Amino acid sequence: MIINPIKKRREEKGLTQANLALLLDITQIYVSQFETGGLVPSKNQIKKITEILGLDEETFNRELSQFYQAKKKELKKQIKKRQDDTEYRCKKYGAVFYR
Repeated sequence: MIINPIKKRREEKGLTQANLALLLDITQIYVSQFETGGLVPSKNQIKKITEILGLDEETFNRELSQFYQAKKKELKKQIKKRQDDTEYRCKKYGAVFYR
């Protein structure tokens, strides 16, 4: 499982999502979305996050980039597996499969 560096660093500091959200002046839902990869924090938000968590911005950006690349790779694998599973079921039951 891929761990988002925001979540990792937040937990290391003993902060909840709600705590971090309060410090960032955003809602907890945004922090949750940052951590799951649903939303990408803006440059301004990254700057605030690194200040709050006491991180080097360059290192943190690299970690975030690696997280998103790994997340994309994982999603592509899931899509391929679903396509393969669907194609297999179509062949097994004589249905037509369109790509």
